Amino acid sequence: MGACDPWDESAPANAFERAGSEYQDYRPSYPPQSVRAALGVEDARGLRVVDVGAGTGKFSRRALEAGARVWAVEPALAMRRQLATAQKNYSDDLQVVEGVAEATGLPQGFADVVVFAQSWHWVDPGAALVEAARLLRRNGHVAIVFNQMDVSIPWVHRLTRIMRSGDVHTPSRPPILGGGWTVPSLHKTDFVSGLDIEGVKALARTRSSYLKSTPANRQKMQENLQWYLAEHLGYGKTDVIEIPYYTLVWKTTLKSGASDI
Repeated sequence: MGACDPWDESAPANAFERAGSEYQDYRPSYPPQSVRAALGVEDARGLRVVDVGAGTGKFSRRALEAGARVWAVEPALAMRRQLATAQKNYSDDLQVVEGVAEATGLPQGFADVVVFAQSWHWVDPGAALVEAARLLRRNGHVAIVFNQMDVSIPWVHRLTRIMRSGDVHTPSRPPILGGGWTVPSLHKTDFVSGLDIEGVKALARTRSSYLKSTPANRQKMQENLQWYLAEHLGYGKTDVIEIPYYTLVWKTTLKSGASDI
């Protein structure tokens, strides 16, 4: 690696093995209407949900609050440890599973919904959908969910560039699925996440680009954020910065007769 390379050679292959409590504390959760759209019901009691790439359980908690039973599949031990806290609160309604989207290790044909909440960009889409098809009951569906800062707003776009938040998910770019799946329908919800300057800097520290970067580049990014928010945009130390977001929920089902994806 060259001297200017931003990546830390000692970083784990899965950068989220370095994730701490800031991920749970500062990443935004999901609006209730987005959760209902993803689950496909108003009352989720009795619904079996597989939350793939569950992280610290942002979506899992919302689904549990709606009454669902959740199998939270997560490859990173650091994330599963945080999920274990939620597991204590929800007893048998939450199962934490070590696994990946392409091989969850869960039983065939038992899930009503397979959710990829903020994880679709980390999976092999073809293999993940084969596994989802194996997991789903008849008439079950897949929900692909993105929380996205609204980068159509110039100051927000610049913020994401400084944070190295490279994934941009827009309503005009549906996920690419195989021929065995229906054209995904879209539900979009706008919301605002309010953080002070230190909160935005903490949010930036939850990004994979930060977690796998060198100490020098981490420091530089934090300094750039401090300059941008305090000096360029003029926010004070205790001011609330209202960051516009939207949540996209893409839903798809297996086409009739498409049992072999």
